[in-house]
Amino acid sequence: MRYLISLVLLLALAGCDKNTPLMDKIMHEDVAATKDLVDGGAEINARNAYGWTALMHAARVGHEELVTLLLNHGADVDAQSDDGWTALMRAAVKGHEGIVRILLKHGAKVDLRDKGQATALHWAARKGNIVIVKALLDAGADPTVKDDHGQTPMLVAMGEGNNDVAMMLRRAEKAWGKTHELGSAAQSD
Repeated sequence: MRYLISLVLLLALAGCDKNTPLMDKIMHEDVAATKDLVDGGAEINARNAYGWTALMHAARVGHEELVTLLLNHGADVDAQSDDGWTALMRAAVKGHEGIVRILLKHGAKVDLRDKGQATALHWAARKGNIVIVKALLDAGADPTVKDDHGQTPMLVAMGEGNNDVAMMLRRAEKAWGKTHELGSAAQSD
């Protein structure tokens, strides 16, 4: 009886997300079924109960072929979920370097913020992924952005003990400041 109750609760909870069939196939990393659904006209940018899109799921699971498939079929690279997260943030926090590169190549905006005002750079710094931090900086991410706790990505990295990342971000902050001071001085002339 206990098993039956657990099974019923599990099935009920699974339905709460209101994931589309496309999202379900992506979460199971079923490339063939995903292609069939996309070719059959599945709504690429449909959202579940939390505002997630299929692309966000593909970025979270780290499947490069699925991410590319969705982007090539019109997935909104900058869609934000109800909590403000993007596919780029999900890939950055999970450490999926290849996904981050694919999303950046498709024009993902690096400085979008979640509800806590954190960017993908904040999340990569928190996780200490120096390769993703560098990719985001190379794509123009602002290292001086503060989250709702007043922390820059460098401070987040320091707080997590990610010293190599913190040092890289410190250098990036200094370079950002010099570049933008020169830019504003040139505009005022």
